[in-house]
Amino acid sequence: MKAQTRAGTYADQWVERHNEFVELVASLSENQWRLVGSNYPERINDEDERRSVGVIAHHVAANEEFILDRIYLMLEGKPLQPMDFHDINGRHAAERSGVTRDEVLALLRANEDRIPARVRSIPDDALDVVHETPAGPATIAQRLDRVLIGHMQMHRGSIEAAIS
Repeated sequence: MKAQTRAGTYADQWVERHNEFVELVASLSENQWRLVGSNYPERINDEDERRSVGVIAHHVAANEEFILDRIYLMLEGKPLQPMDFHDINGRHAAERSGVTRDEVLALLRANEDRIPARVRSIPDDALDVVHETPAGPATIAQRLDRVLIGHMQMHRGSIEAAIS
């Protein structure tokens, strides 16, 4: 039997957190879906959570593949371009204000088929290589933990704070 790789451990962690996020989204009532998110545990990237819970959930689902694509750019030695997250998130919120729970769940479930395999395919010897990013130096392992998994966890906290 093949030993678990470090990348496989990150994939397993993503799956566990992702399943929890799917359960949360599936449990939301129509009223909860329309509530405004809360900053939790704190503002990250100077982002003030003013989007609806539904838009936040879609934001997470829509960005999982994007975040992993950027990690793959790092693996390929390509630079990550800086992004104006305020503008991008504002446009997303305006464009997706009417998103439904079923749309978000479909996108989340589609990600379940793609993301774990892509994370598992990252060579373990690449995980600790430091790369320059717009946010400063970071390893692939840090990006998997803090961005791929951490982004979902942060927004899960925002949703839970809004509905509690």
